Amino acid sequence: MHPRARVAGCAAAAVLIIVGALWATGGLDPADTPARVAPGKEVDQHLFRTKLVGAQVTTIKKFGQTTRILVINAWVTNPTRETQGTYALDDNVFAHGMFLHWKTQDGPRPKPVDAQGIAGDTLFRALQPRLPTYVAVQYELASGTRVPDHVTVALADYQYTESGVLDPRGYWSWRARGYETRFETNPLTHKSGQVTHIIPVLVANVTLPVTVKR
Repeated sequence: MHPRARVAGCAAAAVLIIVGALWATGGLDPADTPARVAPGKEVDQHLFRTKLVGAQVTTIKKFGQTTRILVINAWVTNPTRETQGTYALDDNVFAHGMFLHWKTQDGPRPKPVDAQGIAGDTLFRALQPRLPTYVAVQYELASGTRVPDHVTVALADYQYTESGVLDPRGYWSWRARGYETRFETNPLTHKSGQVTHIIPVLVANVTLPVTVKR
């Protein structure tokens, strides 16, 4: 959930980084309320065309331990001419434009950990241009987390910006509804400073029934 990072440097730290954090529920003006969309209906995010089709809770073995995972299933089409990713820590990828509505009484918020394209027995993290791809977005569940019978997923809108003559490639980022500035420490450089996050425009809310795989 991190649109492309651009840093304006200073002696102490980065001043501006366009990144994402998990969207906090509430605080939307009525005009900003995303449309309610049925499961399986396509949502145009501009960078992605997305059909959310289901959700399930399953368990996987990770480092010898059993971990509960919430999986959101989607059909995703990349309408651009360039390959896009499904998941990464610092890139503009599909999973970063998905946000779970979450109630505190259900326990710790699920942690996004991966998003994989699936074709037969092949797993990958690339969305080829104009090729509909089945994607499973994974969220790790804490031991105290209770998953409700239905989960609502919000999808962000994107916009393309031309970079200029010296860098004709341009870039995609969330379309901004607003901005939030916080004092943070960069985990890679360990430098601290004011960081401004995009608050994205949300184009759709999709409520999915949750099944439990034994």
